[in-house]
Order: sequence, then C-alpha cells, then structure tokens
Amino acid sequence: MRTNVKGVWAIGDCIGDPRSPKLAHVAFAQAEVAVDTILGEDAVMNYDAVPNVVYTHPELASVGLTEAQAKEKYGDSVKAARFPFAASGRALALGESAGATKIVTAGDGRVVGVHIAGPQASELIAEATLAMRLEATVEDLIATIHAHPTLAESLRGAALSVIGKPIDTAR
Repeated sequence: MRTNVKGVWAIGDCIGDPRSPKLAHVAFAQAEVAVDTILGEDAVMNYDAVPNVVYTHPELASVGLTEAQAKEKYGDSVKAARFPFAASGRALALGESAGATKIVTAGDGRVVGVHIAGPQASELIAEATLAMRLEATVEDLIATIHAHPTLAESLRGAALSVIGKPIDTAR
C-alpha cells in the first residue's frame, strides 16, 4: 500500500497490483493493512483467500483456486467434490434447491478452493474464506458442527464427499 512517494499510501483500484481484485472488500482490507503499517505494525496483504461474489439468482461465490488451477499447482493429488443444494433440507424448504457447493483440496487435504452456486452463496463463502485463511483441511470442516437444517451444511457435505463419505444425497 506504500507508494514511491514518502508518506503517501494507496488502496483499492488505483494501486495497479495484478494480484489485487478490484473489489470494495479488498480495498477495505488494504486500508487496514496500510493503517497498521503506518502505525508501525508488520502488516502484509494476503491475496490467497479473497472471496468473489456475483449477485445473480442464484448467487455465485468463489474463493481460491478452481479445480484446474489446483491441478496445475498441486498435480494429480488434487481432489474435488460437490454437494448439491437439492440434498439440503433447508434449500428445499426455501424452494431454492438449484446449485451446489464445490470444494477443491490439495493432496494434504487442505482446502484450496470453494465455489458455490446457489441460495445465499454470498453469505456462505465467508466460512470457506476463513477455512482457507486458516489452512483448514476437509477433516477440519467435517469436525465442525453445523446447525441443522442450514445452507451452511453444504460446505460440510462437500467435505464429506471429498473423502468419499457423503451423508445427504439428492433424490
């Protein structure tokens, strides 16, 4: 966020960093890093876990790598699986059963990407972003108790599918 002019800092679209998506929430995070750095803290902007959302119907949200990008980076040990919202009791109750949650993992089980097309994807992506930020594994997601019935269970459902132990399936 520091520019080449002493005492001048920049955030958002104007910084021209190709790693930086032009999103308001990225600019907010950059502002916090800039302020922390100005105050003498050792702050660094991390672009590895930045959520992207498209406010369509159904909503689209993603964080991290696609399956193809993960295979390019990590090789054939990459695993991916989907949990369809048609298998979610909450989605069915809402009448919003179109779409799915997809998890992409590296060979060591770390979550390296999550992609959601479906109801409230813009809200659901936060847990996935946190999982990536904390370098969580699918086992961590599976061990996390989710309230039932909720749309958030789709992340756990996809994690269970990654290890070949799906619990809920669409009829």
